[in-house]
Amino acid sequence: MHIHPLILPALAAVAHAASYSGDLRPQIHFSPPSNFMNDPNGLVYDSKKGIYHLYYQYNPSQTVAGNQHWGHATSSDLYHWTNQPIALSGDKPEEYIFSGSAVIDSNNTSGFFPHQDDGVVAIFTVDTPTLETQNIAYSRDGGYTFTKYANNPVIDIGSKQFRDPQVVWHPETQQWVMTLAYAQDLVIGFYTSPNLRDWTHASNYTQKGLPGAQFECPNLVKFSVDRAVSKETSKYVLFISVNPGAPLGGSGTFYVVGNFNGTHFTSEVAHETLLDFSGDNYAAQWYSGIPENEPPVSIGWASNWDYTAEVPTGPLEGWRSAMTLPKTHTLTKVNGAWVVTHSPFHELSTIKGRQLVSKNLKSGNVQTNFSGVPSKAVYFNVTLKDIHDAHPTGQVNFNFTSSSGEYLDGGLSLDKGSFWINRAGTHLFTIKDNGNYTSSFNTTIPSFGKGTFSFSGVIDRSVLEVFLGEERTQIGTLTFFPTSPLDTLTVSAEGLTNQTSVSVKAWGLQSGWNSTTGSKRFRA
Repeated sequence: MHIHPLILPALAAVAHAASYSGDLRPQIHFSPPSNFMNDPNGLVYDSKKGIYHLYYQYNPSQTVAGNQHWGHATSSDLYHWTNQPIALSGDKPEEYIFSGSAVIDSNNTSGFFPHQDDGVVAIFTVDTPTLETQNIAYSRDGGYTFTKYANNPVIDIGSKQFRDPQVVWHPETQQWVMTLAYAQDLVIGFYTSPNLRDWTHASNYTQKGLPGAQFECPNLVKFSVDRAVSKETSKYVLFISVNPGAPLGGSGTFYVVGNFNGTHFTSEVAHETLLDFSGDNYAAQWYSGIPENEPPVSIGWASNWDYTAEVPTGPLEGWRSAMTLPKTHTLTKVNGAWVVTHSPFHELSTIKGRQLVSKNLKSGNVQTNFSGVPSKAVYFNVTLKDIHDAHPTGQVNFNFTSSSGEYLDGGLSLDKGSFWINRAGTHLFTIKDNGNYTSSFNTTIPSFGKGTFSFSGVIDRSVLEVFLGEERTQIGTLTFFPTSPLDTLTVSAEGLTNQTSVSVKAWGLQSGWNSTTGSKRFRA
């Protein structure tokens, strides 16, 4: 991770209790108990205990970045969270614990765990005013407390722009592989190790034309591939976050698809693909410990470095930033090109509440008031059938409104083959407050060749995520800040051809916190 130079104020914010009852506080997207959070770190799944660990960049004393620690939370389903004590802190005032990863060393390759098979090793960047080095720490209690390795750092190349290690086990070569960023060089490095302590530089990767002023938070992820899509049974995808200079402004993430042989990544695509067509999805990290027969799982940071220090949750509610929804992913091909798909983890099954609406229409609108849903979080799904692909016409829009008249909207234009989302109708934080806070985003829909198209979304007080297409090959993540809660959903259709129909469904979602206050789940 990298701290934007504009967000290092001298004044400390007052620490707030871990209240999750604020009007802007997401109920199914993780957010910190108080103060400031950014990149997810050390995502590791303990399959024996059924526990997902989420570590994250955390400033425990202010609602802006700086004083970076590893915060920590745990969950059995990635929606219901228990806040845990801070996991890693610097040893000196000028020493920050930056981004990294964590793995379960089940075979004790490190030698730290002579009598257990569930030892956790964290791999992270230590940042000082003059240097960034890679360090490790080990946990013998399942990832709750850590002991720093006596011979840290494990990698030091004398650089201040060298960070964000992600480590995976490569079974074919029986070694650990570290992927990290030479940030300002726009290069990704690969290191290998038999034991997580001794690392050897293996190769570097870059590619002409990739965007960004700095590379950060790389993740190398192996995907299984359906034989109906490719003769290859697996591919590797390299995810790279950039800040500043992302294609949509500020910070963002892209990916390239290729092959990895244990030491070298080889891209087989000429251009990168954006992970998200909107502005608030950065530094996605992928869980280690997910069984190989299950799809990869990720969580990202739902914010943007261009304005994260200014959004109103800080002064109003004492916290800043949320994570994206947890997602499962597959790798497929669309029109001959590799594409990563995105689905809410377990289809939201552990938090999905009562159905609010289920109606069909050809024109007009369907409206539902969800003010009675305590979380004010809703999942909605819209499916169009019998689209005339040669000459599709019309539009299907969604609109979330509040009693104050504010709104958040978006929709599908069949004529233009595009989808858009827009937050200009929410007024607590706008482009007038920060010129980089872009109001709307849009993306192209390749085709309606099968005659059907679906889009779905989750609204969660101050975060919107939409999923596009039958296979959910596109996502859009947007933060927004209304002066009063949005509590009415309207889906409208107009100008469709006679045979085209629209199915509209929506469900309330249950809060991931036990009560209106999260402090009952916070272990001080």
